[in-house]
Amino acid sequence: MRRWPASLTRMTPRDPFAVFLIVAAAIFALYWATSGHRETIEVSASVQKSLSDDYAMMTGKAPDPAARARLIHDYVANELLFREAVARGMHMTDKATKQRLIDRVRFMIAGAPPEPSEDVLIGYYAAHPELYRAEPRLSVEHVFFEKPPADAPAILARLRAGEKVRGDDFWMGHDLADYGVSMLRGMFGPTFLAAIERAPAGEWVGPLRSTRGWHFARVKGRGAARTLPYPEARDQVRQDYIAQATGTAVEKEVDRLKAGVDVHVE
Repeated sequence: MRRWPASLTRMTPRDPFAVFLIVAAAIFALYWATSGHRETIEVSASVQKSLSDDYAMMTGKAPDPAARARLIHDYVANELLFREAVARGMHMTDKATKQRLIDRVRFMIAGAPPEPSEDVLIGYYAAHPELYRAEPRLSVEHVFFEKPPADAPAILARLRAGEKVRGDDFWMGHDLADYGVSMLRGMFGPTFLAAIERAPAGEWVGPLRSTRGWHFARVKGRGAARTLPYPEARDQVRQDYIAQATGTAVEKEVDRLKAGVDVHVE
């Protein structure tokens, strides 16, 4: 049987310390009975000011009492819906929401890296020349048909004879000047691109099937892959350098966090 300390058993209701304990216990019990099991949504003065400022920016006038009440109502409603989404684990299962949270934490960890000097950027450019090569480019003229043309040999002969042939309209036009091979691959598919790359320059070939339809095409010019000079690549160099600096900071934090968890890979 548990025995209470003698100092407590000797306390009477007139003892100040006993009165304090009784009142404290009553206050604690009242708190838990009335609000201890309920969440609280704080609509602080700063939140109300922010809501009013946003309203004024959108409408050009300050909210009247009815509008202010509606703003608070909507704020509370959104907060409740957000908490319900978290309670249902949607922040863990919705990919877009999860990615936004990850991006926010990445920024909180790494912050904004200091602006690199020109010497630093030039050094990064020199150390990573493979990143700053322009891909091969093609200039292509084509005649487009949505469906396979019934008289394909005759059309090809006319084009090779220098005649004009009108096909169907194409959303990007019929003269594709100085297009990178990756763009042509994305527009027409790898099979079309491979056929164009094999085609003799200046000679009409076809019909060639693409993801869009059917084409008679002529390569008007080719540009070889080349290393971009630093002035052309500078903006990309800066972005790549900052991305690397940010990634390094994030990886350090990930390593620290990983030390506290077990990772199981099936």
